[in-house]
Amino acid sequence: MALVIGNSQYREIPALKNPDKDAEDVSKTFRLAGFEVFAAKDLTKLQFEEKFRNYLAAADGADLAVVYYSGHGFQIGGENFLIPVDASLKDAADMEVQAIKVDDILRQLRSRSKVQMIILDACRDDPFPRKDYWLRDQLIVAGGSGLAQVTGSQNTLIAFATEPGAVAYDGSGDLSPFSSSFSRRALAPNQEIRSVMAAVRRDVVKATNGKQVPWENSSLIDDVVLMRGTEQPAPPPDAEQNQQTAERGIQVSAAAEAMDNRDIRVPVGVGPVPLKLDFAAKDASLGLKLASYPATGTLSLPDRVLSPQSSLMAAEVDKLRYEPQIGSVAPVEVGFQIRVGNAARQATVKLSPNVDPCDQAAGEPLDLQGVVPGRLPNEIGSGAVEACEAAVKSYPGIARFRYELGRALLASGRIDEARQAIQQAADKEHIRALFALGSIASSGMGTAADTSKANDLYSKASDRGDPYAMAAWGRALFNGIGVERDTGKGLDLLLQAAAMGHIDAMKELALIFKEGRNGVPADPARALAFLKAGMERQDAYSMGILGLPPNRSTQVLAVCKPKVITKVITKVKVIRAPAPKAPPPNTPKVPVVPIDPAPWRGGSAGDNDHSQSGRGSGDNSNG
Repeated sequence: MALVIGNSQYREIPALKNPDKDAEDVSKTFRLAGFEVFAAKDLTKLQFEEKFRNYLAAADGADLAVVYYSGHGFQIGGENFLIPVDASLKDAADMEVQAIKVDDILRQLRSRSKVQMIILDACRDDPFPRKDYWLRDQLIVAGGSGLAQVTGSQNTLIAFATEPGAVAYDGSGDLSPFSSSFSRRALAPNQEIRSVMAAVRRDVVKATNGKQVPWENSSLIDDVVLMRGTEQPAPPPDAEQNQQTAERGIQVSAAAEAMDNRDIRVPVGVGPVPLKLDFAAKDASLGLKLASYPATGTLSLPDRVLSPQSSLMAAEVDKLRYEPQIGSVAPVEVGFQIRVGNAARQATVKLSPNVDPCDQAAGEPLDLQGVVPGRLPNEIGSGAVEACEAAVKSYPGIARFRYELGRALLASGRIDEARQAIQQAADKEHIRALFALGSIASSGMGTAADTSKANDLYSKASDRGDPYAMAAWGRALFNGIGVERDTGKGLDLLLQAAAMGHIDAMKELALIFKEGRNGVPADPARALAFLKAGMERQDAYSMGILGLPPNRSTQVLAVCKPKVITKVITKVKVIRAPAPKAPPPNTPKVPVVPIDPAPWRGGSAGDNDHSQSGRGSGDNSNG
């Protein structure tokens, strides 16, 4: 799995000439090597969050997860940040809410894949005028050029376009010297990645006259080969090439007509799906080559992944599979060239990804094993249980559907059945289900509340990268709720959850920085930065929760000046309610239950028209 990003068109700082083209070239390289590639250019912070979440869902359980980034990136206080195209970095808190921390990317990759690679063509000086930024509980003054050295865990490779603390060059061509060399060297068959990077280093040193020296930190214990040299099956020699030419031409035409213009619906998020093309021609001498590869997703056979240059035999066509890319529901096309002897025809098959009704009805925001932006508990409709029961029956091995069935049952008040379904999902390694079990334990839903059990579940899900769990566990640690207080770790986890787009974490941080808690200094401007981040994710509660008085900050969030005021309402009808009757003597008093004036919900940063963005964690314990 590969995520390839090129950021060139910056809004607040000068554009870069190479990254868009670098990303396009490197994407082609990984696709030729048989990777599923999530490619993107000129991403804002919100767009990055959405793209990264979709990539993580697809990369869950991958042998090799790669992130390749070309664009602005620099270090602050020894930590590396990648810069989205909409970053302004004018205020001290902006780095935390506008930039992307490389360590956060690496941490998520570790929790999902066997081997991780991060390749950064982003070693540049800080182009912004501001030089001091908040990081955790300290205001850090920027210093040093390029990127800082990163230490990975076992089976990790982190490659830089140049050595730590140095600046990478764009070069004179359309591609940077580093990206150009990587694209060329990575496709050498059967070359281990460390040999590839050594060859890239030689190329770049030569191209820059020694001014730029690529660098990598490696803790790989397994060999990593991007391009295997296995030969694709080829049709056997046609011994009768000069005979029966007309009959074979007819056979090729019939096979092409049977395949051409078919439209096949393919479910998203259930793994490779057999296409069942029912290829009629079984002549052993007939062969097929991919004339065009789908723009997104992966074609495969049971024994290998196909690349854009792959060939296959007639007997293999009925085994062909396609796995749509998570986050993309646009139809794609795959073209085949069918050939025998001198006869050849082309056929095109349309593949239409579709999201299962269970995902549509009961998917949850920020579920890193999910495939949709998600819904809040109160948005789950009456038909969700039936849709998810059908999905569980059709795909018994997909843990996500069992979890979503649990959500649907919970929304309909069937608590015991919901707990059972969520437990089954957790047993099948659905990470969000662990958090949900913790939330149930914390709230005492149907049983006595158990904070210790909840924290244990939050901790386990947090270690595996779940944003909801990071926010809940971070809040518990920061405030010492059922656990010994650890302010530093708690603050780190809240910041990590916020970086993944979790609105609950942003609001918790806004209150921490507004008031100053547990040794973290108060800073209304920093609180406002997290509030604005929540508002950008369409959170309606952020302003009410923060409640900053106007004289505490001179920053203006928004100014609305309607061009035309068509109607002004000036009359209000007042209805006086009768005074309540006094209760009878000796009536026991009802205890007053404090109510949180602002029920908090997390949310998704997706900004598609169909998304339920910016709303709802479903964690009632965090109000």
